[in-house]
Amino acid sequence: MSFSAETTTELKRLADEIKRGQRIISLGGLTSIASKAFVLSHLKRETPKTFVIVTDSNKETESFECDLSFWDAETQRHGDTAKVETPRLRVSASPRLLILPSFESDIYANLSPHAETQEQRALTLWNLTHSKPDFLILSAKSLITKTLAPAEIKKLGANLKRDEDFAPEDLIEKLVSCGYVREEPIKNVGEFSVRGGIIDVWSPTAENPVRVEFFGDTVDSIREFDVSTQLSIGQLKEISIAPMREFSARSQDFNDWSFFARERFADEKFSRAVQDRTQFADEGETFSGWEFLLPLVQSREASIFDFLKDCVFVIDEPVTIEQSL
Repeated sequence: MSFSAETTTELKRLADEIKRGQRIISLGGLTSIASKAFVLSHLKRETPKTFVIVTDSNKETESFECDLSFWDAETQRHGDTAKVETPRLRVSASPRLLILPSFESDIYANLSPHAETQEQRALTLWNLTHSKPDFLILSAKSLITKTLAPAEIKKLGANLKRDEDFAPEDLIEKLVSCGYVREEPIKNVGEFSVRGGIIDVWSPTAENPVRVEFFGDTVDSIREFDVSTQLSIGQLKEISIAPMREFSARSQDFNDWSFFARERFADEKFSRAVQDRTQFADEGETFSGWEFLLPLVQSREASIFDFLKDCVFVIDEPVTIEQSL
């Protein structure tokens, strides 16, 4: 792709200011997300820093994802020396473009966040503990949402290696607590099944599910398989299983919540609301909106800032972002 002399000069100016560590850099005159993505995709090739793009809402976040992917594909098609890959969030082990959507449900509406949003957030936070992306795109609301610390997010998943110990019952408990659903047989990402000493599981980071065979507490075999035919594709030495939500929740956690909720909300005006929830929590079961109430027993003190370093923050429409915050 070729640029006008004026555009080239402006891009160089911006790149030089980023390299010098200029605290605040202003850029105006770009009226569409496509044009902003075009500029950012070229500036990124001038610095190893992660670009963190802050938008007003999930809608703008999705638009940035689409346009940045387009410009990367165009760059590759035209043989640019940067040679980048079009991001494939679900199957890439270390994606270069990550999205952190915000919970769109109101925390006071007694509604749980959408499952896809929970999966996307968990996968992004998990990836941030393992690799450094070129771009992270998130809404202003995600910027201030509390979550678990990076070390705790990393513990949510599981790493299995052939010929190493990992008790199958521990794996099952971990899968359930971090959002996997038991199905026989599995058909979709986020599901697992158990048959004797064999556990099938489909991680959101994997293109295909895997079949893990145990000999006692030792991982005896890890095989990738075709979900439609159930036939093995090939052997693997190890597999990383990412969480389906950004926090762990076991039956005991709900029991504990029930106890502390009765104590914390002892006032009679809360009695109906507490009863509606504790009747499920007492049985170790979830209830609508529990994700926003569990911090009563599981502290969430971290934010996305704890996952980032050496970044360039790109604030899209700063006035709008400030109003949203």
